[in-house]
Amino acid sequence: MYKKDLQNLLKGSYFPNFFALYGADNFQTELFAQIIKKRYGADESLKVYFEEYDFKRASDYLSSSSLFSEKKLLELRLFKKPSTKELKALVELCKNHKDNFLLLELYDEGSKQNELEKIFENNFARFFKISNSREATELLRIKASQLDIEVSDTALYTLFSTFDENLYLAASELNKFQGLKIDQASIEKYCFSLSIMGFDEFFEKLLSGKDLKEDLEKILDNFNEIALLNSLGSSFYRLFKIFLYAKIYGKVDLKELLGYAPPPQVGKSLQNQAFSLNLKQYKEIFTLFTQSEYELKTQSKLAKKEFLIANLLKLKQVLKK
Repeated sequence: MYKKDLQNLLKGSYFPNFFALYGADNFQTELFAQIIKKRYGADESLKVYFEEYDFKRASDYLSSSSLFSEKKLLELRLFKKPSTKELKALVELCKNHKDNFLLLELYDEGSKQNELEKIFENNFARFFKISNSREATELLRIKASQLDIEVSDTALYTLFSTFDENLYLAASELNKFQGLKIDQASIEKYCFSLSIMGFDEFFEKLLSGKDLKEDLEKILDNFNEIALLNSLGSSFYRLFKIFLYAKIYGKVDLKELLGYAPPPQVGKSLQNQAFSLNLKQYKEIFTLFTQSEYELKTQSKLAKKEFLIANLLKLKQVLKK
């Protein structure tokens, strides 16, 4: 199932006692894991994270009885799924005992997991990267609700935009407002990030063709390789949406495109940047980003920093065409 199906399931009276979360967006995996754990309300829990995973330990926990609790939760937060045999055994321990609960969270698993879905039957949710500001705001509202924050949609749009559409950073900022009522002015006054401000300046220099030798070291101090690549990809995708919208409708409606109306000066700058590139350049940019992300995630012996710098130089050549 997808995010909307999971949300509907959480609203109902029934929720299965074994469930898996995975996909290309780790933020959503983490967010909905918290919601599911709260919904289950376990008396006792065992959290097993990444390299800590040991099948015998996990199996023994679900198999053993406890004098002090009835509802037991086993939370597995892993990079790679356990073997089919092990997962089937853990799921079976939940099927045979209604007070056992298994929650599997797979991180950095963007591809479809057919075997995982088969083992968990229909008790799984697959998440995709956020495609628009409306969806991001919806998720930030869920996070705000967890923190008992009263906040307007406009303020959440502003927060998401301020942190360059980085959900992790935006959600982290919400922690400082727990239990409070905030508005757009609160976000503008108290939320800022030097690293994001540095990225905006770096992105403008990149598009304008200026020398980036000094800036490359600075920007890589604030971003790891994947984070920088994702931020660049999001920024170019935003420009591409503006470019494509204008081609289709003969006009630009930034509120419709972005989910909020940016200040006039910012809106004008975005349009100028969007139309400074042609369709062929956008295609080459997204191809380069896809190939770069694949290499960074699959080549363990890769000199990542040097690799990224080399690909940024390739990007500069594409932008000059």
